[in-house]
Amino acid sequence: MTPEERFVFDLQGYLIIKQVLSPHELASLNELADRWRPPLSTELKHDRVFRASAWGPPYHALIDHPTVVGYLVELVGPHFRLDHDFCIYTLKGGTGDALHGGEGSDDRPDHWYMYRDGVIRTGLTVVTYCLTSAREGDGGFCCVPGSHKSNFNDAIPGDVRNYLRQPPYVVQPAVEAGDVIVTTEALIHGTAPWKARHERRALLYKYSPGNSAWMNEYYNADEYEGITEQQRRILAPPSVGGRLIGERPASLG
Repeated sequence: MTPEERFVFDLQGYLIIKQVLSPHELASLNELADRWRPPLSTELKHDRVFRASAWGPPYHALIDHPTVVGYLVELVGPHFRLDHDFCIYTLKGGTGDALHGGEGSDDRPDHWYMYRDGVIRTGLTVVTYCLTSAREGDGGFCCVPGSHKSNFNDAIPGDVRNYLRQPPYVVQPAVEAGDVIVTTEALIHGTAPWKARHERRALLYKYSPGNSAWMNEYYNADEYEGITEQQRRILAPPSVGGRLIGERPASLG
C-alpha cells in the first residue's frame, strides 16, 4: 500500500483499487457467472450464490490475486485466510442488505479495526471484485465513511439503514468493471437498491485473520482442482501455524 492508500483506508474504512481485473479476466469471470446465474425474475431481483471461488481457475485465481494479496497482508496480517465468498446478482429494482456492520460486539466479535505503531490490523475484511460498473446513484455498495472508528453507530435511524432516506453521510462510490473495493467489516456498509439498467454483478471474497472464523463451515481444498500450495493454505481452517502468506510453510516433521 502507498502512504496515501494507507491514509485513505484509515480515514474511510474502505479503499477502491482501480482496474485490478483485465478485460480478459473480466470476460472469463462473467462467462462462468452466466453459467451459475440464479433464475432472477420480476419478483426475485436480487440473489447470491456462495462458494463462487470453486467455479474454476479464473475464480481460483482471485483467492490470492497478486494485486490484492499485498493489501491483505498489510491490513489483515500475513496469516490471513479466506473465510467465505459469494457472487451477487441484482436486476434493476433489486434490493440487497440494509446498512450493517460496525465495530465488534458480542454477536460480531470479528468486526474490528486497530492501529498501533504505524500498523493497521482488521478483523473480517471484504474484497469486492466489481464485474460490472456502478455510476454514482446506480446503487450497490454504499457505506458511512469513517464509521469503523465511530462510537455512535447505533444512532443511525432505521429509515436511513433501509434506504428510505439518504443523508449526506451515506455514500455510494462510483466504480468501474474491474475495480476492487477493500472494506473492513467494522465499517457500516450495505447494498443500496439497484437503479441501473444493466445487471449488477459483484464477487465478495471475505478474509479473516488466520486464527478466527465468521462462518461455521470451512472450505475443503481438495474440491479445488489444480490450486497452488499458497491457495490451499488460504483455504485451510482457522490456525496460524504453516499459514504465512508468501513463504513456504515450515516443516512439521
